[in-house]
Amino acid sequence: MTKYHFELKRKWSVMPVRAMADPDMKIRDLKVLGALCAFTNSAGVCYPSADTICAVAGYKERKSIYEAMKYLKGKKYVRQLNPKDYQETASGWKSNRYQVLWDGDEPLPTYEEIHIAKPLQLIADQDDTPIKEEGGLGDEQSYSHTQASEVCHAYLRAVQQSMGQVRLFDNEIAHARRLATEGKEADVVASATKVVCALAMQRRAGVPSLADVARYLDVQ
Repeated sequence: MTKYHFELKRKWSVMPVRAMADPDMKIRDLKVLGALCAFTNSAGVCYPSADTICAVAGYKERKSIYEAMKYLKGKKYVRQLNPKDYQETASGWKSNRYQVLWDGDEPLPTYEEIHIAKPLQLIADQDDTPIKEEGGLGDEQSYSHTQASEVCHAYLRAVQQSMGQVRLFDNEIAHARRLATEGKEADVVASATKVVCALAMQRRAGVPSLADVARYLDVQ
């Protein structure tokens, strides 16, 4: 079996119970469905790349997952989303968006439900993954963008782990750029976020923003 070489953002997968009783469901189909469900939010939205699905499901070749996806979509376990339904640009999405159907007749997810699935996807599968260019100023700019993205995702993961809440990347990236510019590493931000979340829960306050974490770090 192929061992995935990345860190999953969670260690479990929630699957439609009806798939267990499907007599036509092959192990291959079940494994691919489980791989998709490792990245879903409550609306069933996920968008792991083909390479990510292969790695999590334990397949070396994409052919296996393509055949499984054909079955899953045909039996209405999975719906492939169309970017034009959400007024996306002509270039669409970097990775296909999917909706796992718990019952089989769910309505299309809202734009917000698609957007809040973002923190659950691997950084490499997200549309705003920085592409590093070789040479000159491009390297410095790409490095800075990458550091900010890592800081932001470290905060998002820490909030989800600590409070079970999802924050939006786009709402926090500006503060992540500031922290990256100041030399704050992702692991430092993650640790500080967990402390700030714990303090917020003690006070019964809301979910702290990355700006709150930045203020906490400023006084340390």
